[in-house]
Amino acid sequence: MTTLNKSARDVMIKYDVHACTDVTGFGLMGHLLEMVQGSDVNAVIETKNINLLAEAYAMAKMGVLPEGLYRNRSFAECSVDGGNVELAVQDMLYDPQTSGGLLMAVSQNDADKLFEELKTCVPSAQKIGYITEITGETRIKLI
Repeated sequence: MTTLNKSARDVMIKYDVHACTDVTGFGLMGHLLEMVQGSDVNAVIETKNINLLAEAYAMAKMGVLPEGLYRNRSFAECSVDGGNVELAVQDMLYDPQTSGGLLMAVSQNDADKLFEELKTCVPSAQKIGYITEITGETRIKLI
C-alpha cells in the first residue's frame, strides 16, 4: 500500500458495499477467502488488473519471499484455483502486508460508479474481480 485508506473509506460509505476489509497480514487471498466463506459466494480475480509493485514482483520472481507468505498460502490455497497464473504473481497475492489497501465487495449496480469516484481520490485503486455463486470446493479462481 502506498496511500492511506481514509479517502477510499469516504467514497465507500456513499455506496452499497456488502463487505470491506483492509488487506494486511493474511494477504489478499487470505482476506478474500474469509470474505467469500462468510458470505457463501465465490470470487474470480482478474490478475491482469492487479498493478503489482515492480520491485516486489522482481523479488517474487527470484523466489525472495517473506516467511508469512507460506503460512498464508497453506491456509488458503486449498480453496484457490491458480489456473495458469504465473507462480510469482500467485505468490504476491499471498504476501502478508502490515498495512494494505481496502478490499471491497460492492453491489453490481454501484461498482462502476464507486470505482469512477474512487479513482479521482485514490488513483491507484483497482477493480480486480467479481463475485459468483458458490460452486464446489474452489472458492477463488485466478484468471
